[in-house]
Amino acid sequence: MDLKVFPLTKDSIHLFKDCFEANGSPKKEENIEWQFLQNTEKSCYVDISFDETNKKTAAIYAVSSVKFKVNDAEVKGTQSLDTMTDVAYRGKGLFTKLANSVYEKTANDNVALVYGFPNGNSIHGFKKKLEWEVLDPLPFLIKPLKTKYFTDKIKPLKFLPNINLSFSKFRANKNFQIRENNAFPNDVNEVWHSFSSHFKVGVVRDKEYLEWRYLDKPNENYKIAHCYDLEDKYLGFIVYTVKEKHNGIIGYIMELIFDKSTPNLGNQLLKYAISEIKKENADCILSWCLEHSPNYSAYKKNFFINMPDKIRPIELHFGARSFKPELKEVISNRANWYISYSDSDTV
Repeated sequence: MDLKVFPLTKDSIHLFKDCFEANGSPKKEENIEWQFLQNTEKSCYVDISFDETNKKTAAIYAVSSVKFKVNDAEVKGTQSLDTMTDVAYRGKGLFTKLANSVYEKTANDNVALVYGFPNGNSIHGFKKKLEWEVLDPLPFLIKPLKTKYFTDKIKPLKFLPNINLSFSKFRANKNFQIRENNAFPNDVNEVWHSFSSHFKVGVVRDKEYLEWRYLDKPNENYKIAHCYDLEDKYLGFIVYTVKEKHNGIIGYIMELIFDKSTPNLGNQLLKYAISEIKKENADCILSWCLEHSPNYSAYKKNFFINMPDKIRPIELHFGARSFKPELKEVISNRANWYISYSDSDTV
C-alpha cells in the first residue's frame, strides 16, 4: 500500500467525509469544518491516511481543540472523536499509528490532555495502545416520562399500556425570572467562574465556547433559557433539546450552569426545561452528570435516576490521557471532572 498522511484542511474535508460515508456513518462537511477548523482554539489536529494507489481514505484519527480548566489554570485540551478505519484497512495498526502521530503534535504544541467517550468496540484500544485512563462509568441520568419507551425494550412487558409517569407542572418562583433567548450575555463568564470553582477538571464553558457550541453548530436547534433575579441580575442558564432518536422522542439536558450561592436556582431552571420538553410529547429526558457535580442535587430533586445498562441506547465509556506528567494525577481522577452533554458530539 502507498499510504500518505494529510492534515485536515478545507481542501481535504472531502477525504474525511468520504471515509465516513463509505463506512456507514455519513457526516456533513459544514459540521466537520465547525468541529475541527472553527473551534474556539483555532487549532486542528487531524491525520488522514490516504491510499494513493486505490484513491481511497484508509483511516482517520481526529481530536477537536478545546480550552480546559485543570486545577485553577486554563490549559489547552483536546477531545478525541470521529476515529475511523475503513473496513478494508483494519488490523494493520493504522489507528495506533495515526493517534500517536496526532498526540506527538499536540504535546509539541503544549496541549495538556486528550479525553473522550470511546464506544464498546474501541475502548480497549484506547486503554492498551494509547495509554488512556478509563474513568467509567459514563454518568447517564434518565427521567422517565412515559412507560412505553421502556416496556417496548423488555419483551415480557410489551403488553402494558403507555402510562404517563410525570404529572408535576412548572410553577414560576416569585424570586426568579426565566426568559428564553438564544444568546449568551457577558455575565455568563462570571457565573461560569463561580460554578467551576466546585471542581478541578473540565472544558471551559465561557461565553466564547457556549456561542461556538450552541449558536454556531450547524444543523442543530437548541433551546436556551436564562434566569435573572427580580433586579435583573444574571444567575444562570439551561440548554435543552428534543430529538427523535433511539425509537422514541428524547429530551436532552445539554447544560445546566448557575450561581451556586442562590438557593433553589438550579432546581427552578431544570423544572422549567422539563415542563417545556413534556410539551413536545417526549418519552424521557437524558443527561450526563457526575455524582459530585455542582448541579447533581438539582437532577436528583427532579427524579432523574441512573440509567440501567440494559436500556442504554449505546455502549459508551469515559476516559482521558494527560500529556503532562505533573497533571496526570488530577486528570486521572474521576472525582475531579465535570462533564455534561455539551461534551457529546452526537447530540
